[in-house]
Amino acid sequence: MKNNSEIKIIFDTDPDLGYEKNTRLYSFFHWFFVQVLNNLPISTRSFIKKSHYSAQRVIEKATTHEAIEILYKHGVRSNSKTLFQKFFFKIWFATNNPKAVRNRLRLVTRELKKAIQSTLSEKDNVEILSIAAGSARAILDSIAEETFKNKKVSVTFLDKNPLANDYSKELSVEYNYPANYNLRWVVDNAKNFPNHFKNNVRPDVVEIVGLLDYFDDEAVLAIFSLIYKELPDNGYFITSNIVDNTERKFVTKVVGWPMIYRKPEDFFKLATRAGFSPDKLGFFYEPFKIHFLMVAKK
Repeated sequence: MKNNSEIKIIFDTDPDLGYEKNTRLYSFFHWFFVQVLNNLPISTRSFIKKSHYSAQRVIEKATTHEAIEILYKHGVRSNSKTLFQKFFFKIWFATNNPKAVRNRLRLVTRELKKAIQSTLSEKDNVEILSIAAGSARAILDSIAEETFKNKKVSVTFLDKNPLANDYSKELSVEYNYPANYNLRWVVDNAKNFPNHFKNNVRPDVVEIVGLLDYFDDEAVLAIFSLIYKELPDNGYFITSNIVDNTERKFVTKVVGWPMIYRKPEDFFKLATRAGFSPDKLGFFYEPFKIHFLMVAKK
């Protein structure tokens, strides 16, 4: 087995993705601003909730698809009616963590497209599984690729929250997918996903983004091992985790959004223990290095 020093980690700067980045001036301002954020008392949470409706919703729905969707949309600008609201709208949704979440979405969508394209270059159909699918924006965007529309695309969206499934189902209608697409929504826990594939059908592409940030190492290893077992040869597994960053204290204490922070090296160890070959593991940082993506091929 290769040691950690041989992990290939790409700091992704793909200009086609339109990544959000900070100007030098904002980076200078942010260094000072984050010191203030990290030293705010928990009692500040009530003020933040009052400062803007979108900030209130993120705090109240922290860890859910609803909060992530608000971050994807840069908040709801229409709720900024007063000068006070407009000011705090720019403050809360222009910090590094919201930008990094949106960058992660771009990166995941690109890698999903590549995995789907690779699978469809070998056969006329692809079976995709999204675990803890949430709003499923990355999946919905990736399968909208024009070159896929004459292929048979099947997607299983699995989430233990029926409200998340209802949300992504409503979103999917906007894409007007062709009749040869088969989309289904399942309410269940991550570990039970094999129960929803019958007659020797197995997912070619498995995606888990936004779930493992809450799993301890043993739980991550268990799901990695199960996915490795169920993936066919040349199948793809795409996942991610949040990385320790300067806003962690504020996000955890004030926003009330605790997560398990990891490095690519942590996933490398767990993935190889689960059976994935070190030579078939790829790692990507989005520009803020707040999220990394792991792409594993069996």
